[in-house]
Amino acid sequence: MRFSTMEGGAASKIIMPILTRAYGQLGIKVEFKFYPASRAALKSSSGLYDGETFRGMDFITEKNDLLPVTVVLAEVNWWAYSKYVDFKVDGYKSLAPYSVSSRRGILAADNILQHVRQKLMVNTFKQALLTLEAGRVDLAIIPEKVALSILKDNPMDIQLLQPAVRVDKLYHFLHKKHKKLIPKISAVLRKMEKAGEIK
Repeated sequence: MRFSTMEGGAASKIIMPILTRAYGQLGIKVEFKFYPASRAALKSSSGLYDGETFRGMDFITEKNDLLPVTVVLAEVNWWAYSKYVDFKVDGYKSLAPYSVSSRRGILAADNILQHVRQKLMVNTFKQALLTLEAGRVDLAIIPEKVALSILKDNPMDIQLLQPAVRVDKLYHFLHKKHKKLIPKISAVLRKMEKAGEIK
C-alpha cells in the first residue's frame, strides 16, 4: 500500500514506523511518499494512493474520500514563538492583535490564524521562524517538535509563549475503497497502543 505524507512534518518520523509495523502484522507492505500538504491530500483523496499517513481530525471536514482510523498515533502541540511580545496564550483569540506567520497548506495552522490581525503564510516552518527573527511578524505558530528540531540546528533569539495554542491528535486515514480494512488495522493499532508501542 502507498500512503501520501506531508513533507517537513516531525510526526512522520514517529508515525511511519508505527504504521509499517501495524500493516506488517497484517502481511501488508507499505510505502510512504512525501508531498506538500495540499498535494498529499489530493493524491490520497483521489484514490491514486491508498490513504494519508496522518492528519488531524480537521481533515475530515474537507470534501474528500478518506476515512479515519480512530486510534491516536501522536499528539502535536502548536506553540506560539515571539521575539518582542510577551503574554499568556489563551486560545486562538489571544493571538488576534498580532501579525503571525506559519506554514501554508496546513489546516490546523489556517484555523489557528483565522482571527489574527495579519497573517503571513510561508512554505516551511523554518521560514516562519526566520520571518519572526527578522521582525516581519509578532509571532510564529509552529508544532513543538518541529520548532525544537529547527532551533537545535539554527539557534534564534526568540522565546516560547505558554501554554500551547492548540493540541492536535493525529490519525491515519484510508481511502474509502479500503473501508473493510479499517477494523483490522484499528485492532492491530489498539493492541500496539496497549503494549506501549504507541505513545
